Amino acid sequence: MPAGPPGASRRSLLVAGLLGVGVLTGCGGRPRSPAPSPAPARTTAVPSPVALTTPTPTPSPTAAATRRASRDLAGSPDRVVLVRADGTTLVDAPVRPVGLDERGVLSPPGGVVGWYDEPGWPRPGHPGAAILAGHVGTPGNGPDVFRRLPQARRGDTVTVRYDSGDVVRFVVRRSAGMPKQQTPTDDTIWDAGNPVPLLRLITCDPRTPLARGHYEGNWVLWADLA
Repeated sequence: MPAGPPGASRRSLLVAGLLGVGVLTGCGGRPRSPAPSPAPARTTAVPSPVALTTPTPTPSPTAAATRRASRDLAGSPDRVVLVRADGTTLVDAPVRPVGLDERGVLSPPGGVVGWYDEPGWPRPGHPGAAILAGHVGTPGNGPDVFRRLPQARRGDTVTVRYDSGDVVRFVVRRSAGMPKQQTPTDDTIWDAGNPVPLLRLITCDPRTPLARGHYEGNWVLWADLA
C-alpha cells in the first residue's frame, strides 16, 4: 500500500491482500515515499478494464478553502462514511491510525478502517493524499468494512469525522480496480505532496480471482475535497 516515511528504509510495503475470505496482506509492492515540496508532476493512470468511471479533471479547491479546511480540523480521524448519490450507505466504520508492522506491511485490524499515519502522510482534509485502507473480509468474521467499496461511483460522498466532532467531506472522482503491480507506483494515488486535500480508499478487489489465498487485484477510490 502506501510508501514508508521519507528517507526510511522500510519502503517495501504490502497492501493487505486476502487470506481465505480476506486479510489485507500482499496487495502491494514498492510505493514511493512522500515527495518533498514542490509536488512532482502527476501522471495519468492507465485505464483499468474494470474501472467504473473514466477519470476527468475536476476544479481544485482554492488556497483559502484548503487553509480553512485544514485549520478547522482538530483531533484525529474517528469515522468514515461513504454514501451513494441515491442515499445508500456503502461504508460506515471507525477509523484508527495504522503504521507499518515489523514486516513493513500496512494491514489494519478487522472491523476498522486504517488511516495511514506514518510521518509525511496527511490527515484527511489536510494538503496531500490521505490514505485509508480496509479489508473486504477477514477469516472467521466474514465481510468487513470495505466489502461494498467496489460499488462506489463518481459523485458519491465520503465524510470523515474527527473525534473532536469536526467533519470534512469529499466527492468521489473515480472508483476502479487495478492490477496490484500498478497500485504502488501510481502517482494519482500516492500524492502526499499535493497542495490540496485529497482522499484515497484502498482495499483488495473481490471481483478478481483468488491466487494462493489472495485476490489478484486492488480496488481504489479517488476523492477530492468537496
